[in-house]
Amino acid sequence: LGQPPLAGRPRVPVWLFRQAGRHLPEYAEYKARVGKNFLELLRDPEDVAEVTLQPLRRYSVDAAILFSDILVIPEALGLRVEMPGGRGIQVPQPLQTPSDIATLSAEAWANARTFVERRLCHVLAAVRAILRRMKEDGFGDRPLIGFSAAPWTLLFYMVGGSSTKNCAEGERWLDEHPEASTQLLGLLTD
Repeated sequence: LGQPPLAGRPRVPVWLFRQAGRHLPEYAEYKARVGKNFLELLRDPEDVAEVTLQPLRRYSVDAAILFSDILVIPEALGLRVEMPGGRGIQVPQPLQTPSDIATLSAEAWANARTFVERRLCHVLAAVRAILRRMKEDGFGDRPLIGFSAAPWTLLFYMVGGSSTKNCAEGERWLDEHPEASTQLLGLLTD
């Protein structure tokens, strides 16, 4: 940080988790101005692009980090995702039994590519908007870094509901429902 990005000398790029921007005052100002909560911002490609670019404007960082959340995948699969103030992101009605897996998007089971193109099209549109705006704003020399959760992490949220409960519930699910766990992990890795 603090040096010109990619200044032609070898160095290890640094990525800070909070580089994604939610700690910035401009993020809070933007969120208040547009009147959207975190999850609503994630659904609008132009909002995602704006929030992704804020750290680039403020800091001399090596890359942009996609403004998103790991739970866009379970949400696209049909689980309700919420972010109640001060308690972190949650799945309020997690999967309870193996039969609940059948309630997930049939499209995801049939064709993962079509599922992503239809149910996560806002993420794909956001990536295109970010790359366009990075170029327009003079950051075209920086990479855009996306991220995802490991399938285990997603499974644990999908059956546990929150970061405070998901470990014990995930372990219980794996112990009690090994075939369903394999099936769900297969869906999440397809």
